[in-house]
Amino acid sequence: MYFTNVNLGQYIPTGSFIHRLDPRAKLFSLLLIISAIFPSKGVIALGFWTALLVLAVHVSKISWRIVLRASRPVMFLVIFTLVFNMIAASWGGNLGRGIRTSFFMASRLLVLMMFAVLLPLTTAPLELADGLDALLSPLARVGFPAHESAMMIGMALRFIPLLMQETDKIMRAQLSRGARLDQGNIFQRVKAFFPVLIPLFIIIFRRADDIAVAMEARGYEGGEGRTRRKPLVWKMTDSLVLVMCAVISGVSFIL
Repeated sequence: MYFTNVNLGQYIPTGSFIHRLDPRAKLFSLLLIISAIFPSKGVIALGFWTALLVLAVHVSKISWRIVLRASRPVMFLVIFTLVFNMIAASWGGNLGRGIRTSFFMASRLLVLMMFAVLLPLTTAPLELADGLDALLSPLARVGFPAHESAMMIGMALRFIPLLMQETDKIMRAQLSRGARLDQGNIFQRVKAFFPVLIPLFIIIFRRADDIAVAMEARGYEGGEGRTRRKPLVWKMTDSLVLVMCAVISGVSFIL
């Protein structure tokens, strides 16, 4: 019951073709892929997107073990979807068709989430925040805090692995003191988890306060007038990848 091997939000630098793409192109491509996977209903379409996922993981040079470990925290939603649809199908009376539909919907959701998990694995948090800032910047004209929102998302992705490590340390300390975090029924486990949540919240607020003090000490006043250490450069390969994803998503959506 440890979180040491969870890679959610971690960046795995491999220097692959996907890593070198502009974060804006990757964000747009992910949005197009998600928009095309959601309405897909046939097994052929699901197999096509699964093959595309396998190709993307191969090109990224990230091992499947890391991708699957990074997808572990969202597996609960996939399992919940599978079980909920099975119960609904058995309640309706058509169990065989309901089971097939349940497995298809769960598989579709799994493929979609693994595409989403691949984004932070191949994009550094700072680059992802810069990409979001650039995409949301037009909304700043109507008063939307684009820079601040992008910065918050980037910081959240950066600190997810650290919070996982802190949670693992607290759980190990509690287990060494005789806590039974993985025994008993669901209510007993939730009750036993409170000694982990309380110090974890204290650590979160302490880190947030340290970050706020550090930003104030460095004169942070928002995104106005700020420059980037590594400016984003849109290349021809980014346009080709985006066009390819748009064409594939459009054809899949039409079919």
